[in-house]
Amino acid sequence: MEASPLIGTWKVVSMQTIVDGSEPQNNFGSQPKGYLVLTREGRMIGIGTAENRKGGTSDAEQLALYKSLLAYSGKYRIEGGDFITTVDVSWNESWNGTEQRRHFRIEGNKLFIETVPGPSAHCSRARPVSGGSCSSERNEGR
Repeated sequence: MEASPLIGTWKVVSMQTIVDGSEPQNNFGSQPKGYLVLTREGRMIGIGTAENRKGGTSDAEQLALYKSLLAYSGKYRIEGGDFITTVDVSWNESWNGTEQRRHFRIEGNKLFIETVPGPSAHCSRARPVSGGSCSSERNEGR
């Protein structure tokens, strides 16, 4: 794979869901945790969690943990201003084998990502979802 400014480790700073007709929603809180790793060999690994998560063993506690998690990995390729990941492992089995397309732009040490419109696993399905956004900061050597 040709060298790309995307390659590296990025620390998640914000994650929002954009629902038609509404203000952006911070489904994972105003200070989510997570990392996006894009390797020179073409592997993407992403994990994000909501702020203030609490451990648990009951069904309800484990469901809350699942709903406050986003994690997937796969081989990626770059097409213009998009990176497309062919998912081979995910917290959501229905993503396995799919392609996840993300629009991106880099400004200095910041990475801005937007999803293409579609339903969200973390948002009420009562209204259609326009997309989501995530911003990250380069986290090399930390």
